[in-house]
Amino acid sequence: MELVPYILIILVAVIGGVSTLVIGHSAANKVSNPEYDRRTKGNWRRLSWIYIAATVLSFTAAAIYLSTNS
Repeated sequence: MELVPYILIILVAVIGGVSTLVIGHSAANKVSNPEYDRRTKGNWRRLSWIYIAATVLSFTAAAIYLSTNS
């Protein structure tokens, strides 16, 4: 079994998570959009749905890949 698909999925998830944190805490983001910190509940809700959808799609893609290449 090849490890490349697993490594790619983990790599994309880690890069996405780190990038989200870096952008969210950047000084440029707070200066250009000061309202962002005031609307955290809605922002977290939307971001959570994006991550849930991405996780479901990733697991679905991995399952399809594994079932067709077994």
